[in-house]
Amino acid sequence: MDLNQQLRDLSRKYSFENACLKTEEQGPHLEVCLQLREEHIESFLEKAGQLNSIVESCANMVSIFDDSASKEVLMQTTLRCAGRDRLYIRTSPSMVKILIETLFD
Repeated sequence: MDLNQQLRDLSRKYSFENACLKTEEQGPHLEVCLQLREEHIESFLEKAGQLNSIVESCANMVSIFDDSASKEVLMQTTLRCAGRDRLYIRTSPSMVKILIETLFD
């Protein structure tokens, strides 16, 4: 599935205020910016202490089904908050869906 369509589907499923995608010209990663609602922020804060475990778990799952990116590359995923309601996720394209679903389900 096209990454832009995947992000639109996730945005609709979780009712993000806004979601955008920026691909890196150099390297295997992309950056997703999610504008969160209050309930998303609460969900994210509940899982904040588990972020390393969540990323590793998602990387393990993705590496089973997608051999195009090594686990080391998948583990380079970063999450950062900006402003009051923005979450930036820098990750491999194959990690986007499972990571967002894990964070907000």
